[in-house]
Amino acid sequence: MDVLSPERTWVKHAFPAMGTKVSMTLASHTSATEACEGVERMFERVERSCSRFDNASDLMRANTRPDEPHVVAPECLEIVAAALDAHRRSSGLFDPRILSELVTAGYDRSFDQMPRRGGGDRITPRHGGRGSWRPEIDPAAGSITIGQDPIDLGGIGKGWAVDAAAQMLSKVASSFMVNAGGDLVVMGDGPSGAEWTVAIEEPRDSTLTIAVLSLRDVACTTSSTGRRRWQVGSEHRHHLIDPRTGRPAAGGLQSVTVVHGSTVVAETWSKSLLIAGADEFGGLCAQHGIAALAVLDDGSLWSSAQMQPLVIWQRVPHG
Repeated sequence: MDVLSPERTWVKHAFPAMGTKVSMTLASHTSATEACEGVERMFERVERSCSRFDNASDLMRANTRPDEPHVVAPECLEIVAAALDAHRRSSGLFDPRILSELVTAGYDRSFDQMPRRGGGDRITPRHGGRGSWRPEIDPAAGSITIGQDPIDLGGIGKGWAVDAAAQMLSKVASSFMVNAGGDLVVMGDGPSGAEWTVAIEEPRDSTLTIAVLSLRDVACTTSSTGRRRWQVGSEHRHHLIDPRTGRPAAGGLQSVTVVHGSTVVAETWSKSLLIAGADEFGGLCAQHGIAALAVLDDGSLWSSAQMQPLVIWQRVPHG
């Protein structure tokens, strides 16, 4: 996603984190630079405690001995709690217990270090999922017990960090934007003096725009099969694992964008709807009142009733 708006002199700050670029734009304030630096340090703490690519992280310590309680950083504990809420909210479509499947599929290192061909093993499909996830979270002790299967917190960890960044920036500015790859929050007036104008990228070509949204005081996330994608033999794979099968999701959707007041909730539903697939997209949006836009495998666009008022332009398919 990218923000389309006339340039004005606002404070801007950007840094790399969690395998993406994090950028902020906020109305000028004497403490704006300090607030942005605080956000950067917070992202560093989240990455340090929740990275699956660092065996010394709190997450990987807990994953190594999943049936034992582990004292973890406050950020890690809150993100595990957010993942549990997402699991329950989505009736299991969101399930962080897919770390082993990600490694088997070939995503065993930071994506910028992965070969785009090869590196994965044969995937044996699973049927029926694993049942409900029931980690033990003890806020008083600051500890978590993951349970039987190792977990990945990448997407929801980034969403949690964007929400935390918005809370931090709201103390010094009434108008700002935080953009971390596919997770974005916009608050107050945009640089044009009205809503923020957000462009949604074509899933497999980030230079093309498929839709433009007009947003204010909300989060917007996109989950896509086109961003983290590689090939094993003749098979194309991506990082969005369907917990019901243990394989990359193949439900007929290339990407799903969701708008919500919370980045974590938007992240939960953008991933869950993509995993659910085209057949379940409309019913889930209606049932849960989700503002969502989907790109189907054939390139056509679907918007839920809640999303349609936010779309100010969308690509008209040819033919």
